[in-house]
Amino acid sequence: DVGEWFKFRVHYGMINAGFATLEVKEATVKGKTIFHAIGHGYNTGMSKMFFPVQDNYESYFDKLTSKPYQYVRKINEGGYTKNEEGFFNQETNKILVKDYKNNTEKSFSVSENVQDIVSTFYFLRNHPAVDTIKPNEYIAVDMFFDNEITKFKLKFIGRQDIETKFGTVPCMVFRP
Repeated sequence: DVGEWFKFRVHYGMINAGFATLEVKEATVKGKTIFHAIGHGYNTGMSKMFFPVQDNYESYFDKLTSKPYQYVRKINEGGYTKNEEGFFNQETNKILVKDYKNNTEKSFSVSENVQDIVSTFYFLRNHPAVDTIKPNEYIAVDMFFDNEITKFKLKFIGRQDIETKFGTVPCMVFRP
């Protein structure tokens, strides 16, 4: 819901490599109030000196259906950059990708209910099957990324209780 905020620590063994955040806000598209999820990833410490990472991903998606309207991808990963926006047309199952770095536009045919990379996170988290999924079953989704559709699967491993500073938290364990 609006105001939700996550912070993830990215690490290699005991070494902190960086952080990623996800935040949910509201936006209005064509008079309709929708979710605006903003993801930001960056590295820290020594890795920042050798391979600086500054990634920004945004998604605008429907509050009820989770269907995306637009995504933003502006990244710099050690000099590899992208600066693009995608505009979904749910009625025609097309997406218009505007590449600002190369000053190009291209339209792609996509499957019904396709997600962008950020909306996929929320789509899967709120998927109706999450409440009844059994170990070794998976939820599949078509995800549009890098100008193509990827068949993304999220496998349910099982349930586990995690000890935190807030007490024991029952969790569901998934593997992409």
